[in-house]
Amino acid sequence: MANTVIQLKFSTVTATPSSLNVAEPAYSYSSNTLFIGSPAGTGSIAIGGQFFIDKFQRGFDTANAAFLAANTAGSSAFVQAAFNTANASFNHANAGFQAANSAGSYANSAFATANNEAGVNLTQNNSITAAFTAANSAGVYANGAFAAANAATATDDTQNNSITAAFTAANSAGVYANGAFTRANNSINANTGGTITGSLTITGNLTVQGNTTFVDTEILTVEDSLIKLANNNTTDAIDIGFYGQYGANTRYAGLARNAGTNNFFLFKDLTADPAGNTLANGSVTAANAATLIANVSAYSITIGGQNIQTYVDNAFNQANTAFDSANSINGVNVTQNNSITAAFTAANSAGSYANSAFLVANSAAAYSNTVDATQNTSITAAFTAANSAGVYANGAFAQANTDFTNISTTAASHGNISSIIQFTLAANGRISQANTVSLLINANQIGSGTLDVIRGGTGAATFTTNGVLLGQNTSAFTTASSSTEGHVLTINASGVPTFAHLSGGTF
Repeated sequence: MANTVIQLKFSTVTATPSSLNVAEPAYSYSSNTLFIGSPAGTGSIAIGGQFFIDKFQRGFDTANAAFLAANTAGSSAFVQAAFNTANASFNHANAGFQAANSAGSYANSAFATANNEAGVNLTQNNSITAAFTAANSAGVYANGAFAAANAATATDDTQNNSITAAFTAANSAGVYANGAFTRANNSINANTGGTITGSLTITGNLTVQGNTTFVDTEILTVEDSLIKLANNNTTDAIDIGFYGQYGANTRYAGLARNAGTNNFFLFKDLTADPAGNTLANGSVTAANAATLIANVSAYSITIGGQNIQTYVDNAFNQANTAFDSANSINGVNVTQNNSITAAFTAANSAGSYANSAFLVANSAAAYSNTVDATQNTSITAAFTAANSAGVYANGAFAQANTDFTNISTTAASHGNISSIIQFTLAANGRISQANTVSLLINANQIGSGTLDVIRGGTGAATFTTNGVLLGQNTSAFTTASSSTEGHVLTINASGVPTFAHLSGGTF
């Protein structure tokens, strides 16, 4: 496994560091001692190491030798007296242990009764209280025995273990009695119910078969990511959703699916509480529709009973038709289209007038031998009108076929080393505008070469995978890299960044 441990500051020749930073650790192999920097950062404090382990071992060896010597001297009168005292203490502790066992059995029985009986009566409470008192007394008795045993000198391991067992049993009896007492005083009657005043944790499943569940909490955390509603709604007779209450005048808002339909209604300002799992009749109206503020992606949208997709399609097709019509006239803008259309309409109208005048003229010619001067005047007027109409028609036709864009540009020099010429080409093929714009090229449009450092580039085409880039003045970037686990980027003695395991240095 690779080295991933940060190395401490160390020394193989100096026994004690002269100073360390605050809480800075260090180790001396010369003195086999672990040090840490003083709070003022001006010295060092020995906190452990092989030196202290050896010192403790020597103390243990000395104490062990003394203990063996004391055991060897067990025939002395003083040791015998201590042994007798220990035996008396043991008997005292044993009596306490027996009392604790009895109290523990009594407490266990009361605890089992409390667990198996939901409504503990007064007699049971008194029994459990008595068990609790007995256990406490046994604990006091055992504690006294334990103290007496500890006061006796030269007590062997067997006696200590027996006394410790008695003390443990007494404590266990107290714990059981406490549990039974708490259980009895906080039990719930299976028939009449009750109240749990503390926190309750259920490791199994909880089934509630009543009609109403109240959760009066400020924060509700649910692990289920998809909540199921209306579990038994097999006839689709009730609405499905959620709602809340707001306002001093009590209004209701929420989101619900109406029974028997696939419509979800986002509602507000309802005055009737939908606690019966259905919205009141007449609630689903435009006046009660709430506003949804969101980004919407839909398969279809209906407004006022109309699918707006139909209107969008019609508008799109109409726009395409108009666009095709506009494109069919080469080089003609909107204003020209309007002018040409008006001219064409005027020409058609003039043509109609001319035809009517021509018919009148022909009719007049048929009766030319019999018409009087008044009729000739009428015919002349009709002929003049026909000629005038022809002139108008010819003018309209000429106008329709003449380019009226009035395109012109100003003579000038365009383009230089840092800019290019930009032209605007009209639909009729003429240049309508020419100017100079700055040359702007995106970096992703550069297809070859390497951008130098002095131009903002790296001066290199490739780099080592997972490497760290290092600047080299105006030369190409270099890479510092490592594949060894636990390496960090450090500065070596030459001031060059390099990857290595972090070392605390020496003193």
